[in-house]
Amino acid sequence: MNSEQMRSFTSQTKLMLTGEYLVLKGALSLALPLKFTQELSITEHSGIPSIEWKSKIFNDLWLSATLLLPDFQISETNNPDLSATLVRILKAARLLNPKFLDKPLDYQVISGMDFDPAWGIGSSSSLISNIAYWADCDPFELNNLVFNGSGYDIACARSLSPIIYEIIDNQPSYREANFHPDFADQLYFVYLNRKQNSRESIRKLDLSTVDKRIISEISELTLGLEAANNLETFQLLLNRHERIIGNIIQIEPVKSMYFNDFKGSVKSLGAWGGDYILAVSDETEEYVRNYFINKNLKTIFRYGEMVLDKV
Repeated sequence: MNSEQMRSFTSQTKLMLTGEYLVLKGALSLALPLKFTQELSITEHSGIPSIEWKSKIFNDLWLSATLLLPDFQISETNNPDLSATLVRILKAARLLNPKFLDKPLDYQVISGMDFDPAWGIGSSSSLISNIAYWADCDPFELNNLVFNGSGYDIACARSLSPIIYEIIDNQPSYREANFHPDFADQLYFVYLNRKQNSRESIRKLDLSTVDKRIISEISELTLGLEAANNLETFQLLLNRHERIIGNIIQIEPVKSMYFNDFKGSVKSLGAWGGDYILAVSDETEEYVRNYFINKNLKTIFRYGEMVLDKV
């Protein structure tokens, strides 16, 4: 093979606005694809059958690995743990599509992120989505083989606007959400400087005793938040959602723990205790930013800066 062949794929990142934890029990979730993306570029050419993999963050090298084909043996790497996870994903993709990487070629692969993976907004799920594009396999099946999460992050990886997501008979189901809030300028995402492992958080939690009425109430709150046409209604529903989830997981809501004097609402996003929060206030942007900066929380985005919405 004398000529090179190059392909590239792009997937979005995500945040879960409602339904955290209980989405696994069938609750509706309002989920947001983000403007931050991960891109995967693959160049094929003749040579030793192998994958020369480089992952970059803002163009700075993060992971470098050489994998020998056909068995994905790691011959060189600067991060054995990350490389082992990568091998798990690639092997799972081959299980789903035995023709994946079956040619004796040298694959030069670059995966690029325009966000910090510590933010917890989907470095793994956007990678799973991109590898599924490359391997021509179902991204939800690939995700289940490797991480076995709810799959909402995979749906966001391939969505261009907010979605309503649920699991029906153990299968993902989602639609485009009618969520384009007129009060978006009063919504802020704040990074807590604490990376939270959502899979580990869920693993420690027993959801088997959660009453079906609670699951239904969370679904109703999700639909209510989707339809909310003013900031006051949005905040009332958001606060109710926080109290319910807090009672279930036996954790005090983040506002009462850390931000009790904030003039507005504060909601945990995803696994409680880390990653991002949503801050909602009818105060000025200056007030919101100064409040969190004074607590040494300096990574702050307005809704429109972060959320992808094609509408």
